Amino acid sequence: MASTHNQLELRLIERIRREGPITFRDFMEAALYDSDHGYYKTARPKIGPEGDYYTSSNVHPAFGAVLANTFVELWNELLADQGPRFLRIVELGAGTGRLAQDILTTLRNQDPKAFSGIDYVIVESSPEMIRRESELLSDFERQVRWSTLEELERAPSSAIFFSNELVDAMPVHRVRFIDRAIEEQYVTAADERLGLSWAGPSSPKLMNYFERAGVRLAEGQIAEINLDAIQWLRQVSRAIERGFLVTIDYGDLAPLLYAGDRRQGTLRSFYNHCLIDLPIERVGEQDMTASVNFTALIDYGRGFGLETVGYERQVAFLVRMGLIDMIAKNGDMSVSRKALTERLALKNLFVPGGVSDNFRVLIQKKTQRTDSPTG
Repeated sequence: MASTHNQLELRLIERIRREGPITFRDFMEAALYDSDHGYYKTARPKIGPEGDYYTSSNVHPAFGAVLANTFVELWNELLADQGPRFLRIVELGAGTGRLAQDILTTLRNQDPKAFSGIDYVIVESSPEMIRRESELLSDFERQVRWSTLEELERAPSSAIFFSNELVDAMPVHRVRFIDRAIEEQYVTAADERLGLSWAGPSSPKLMNYFERAGVRLAEGQIAEINLDAIQWLRQVSRAIERGFLVTIDYGDLAPLLYAGDRRQGTLRSFYNHCLIDLPIERVGEQDMTASVNFTALIDYGRGFGLETVGYERQVAFLVRMGLIDMIAKNGDMSVSRKALTERLALKNLFVPGGVSDNFRVLIQKKTQRTDSPTG
């Protein structure tokens, strides 16, 4: 632990003194999303060489180009079903705005017809991110607007919703299996320091989550449960009248995600591109993330009217949607430093061990309104 406390850590210590231990989920929410000092609310760079991590969208513009082509294909499918004539894309958490820029640039250059009627909506909770996105997307000010998920939920529309590395950043409950029952991890405060402890679960939903997925942890095994993702999925489904939800993130299906070889779970913290052992260090200054349970998104999504039409590794998705052909058609095969850098970046999108290796792409389709109480 650092020798001095930052403002958010002091605030949490005071909260715990006043209210008692808080769930790890509540701590993670504060560390990432506190309105004043949360990791995603501050101006410090998060993505890229000056930040703490990279995303596929920051590796090469080809990633956005592939998504643009995918969205046009999906939209044409809606048109075949007598859908709307204009293209509406809703990006859930746009980060730096780089991916939106690549998608819009591709549509403007390669599909002027689709671009001429596009309505690009960004759902973003961070004022700092909105500022950066608006600056980067200034050339597309007529096509781009910002909204909240609650506003979109109140006025459902036909659209393609998508997120890239959003669900992994939602706060998670941490649990472990002990003596045929689960315990939950809490954050405590003693001697002016934050600590971690285990106690009974804060909600029966945690055990129900595993029972629904048919998951049984090994004795002593730690795992994460993302209940926030279920609520988010419900809201998105209500915002879609007809259309698609494309979720891109790292994770796996439940039998693999909660396998016995992952005894410590998947929670990770990053600071300056270094893996940090303790999540309660540098509160609000380091990233925290956990792998996504795609089985839950598929299962609960079905109850919300979202039919799964595709689930695959990101590498397979990129190749299937034409990344190799795109490289062959547009690649600069010279030996200049710029060309070599470009080829290395592209390579990282689809080779084993590259940034795409642990990512999955889930495509779900909504064809009718539903208000299922499932979940």
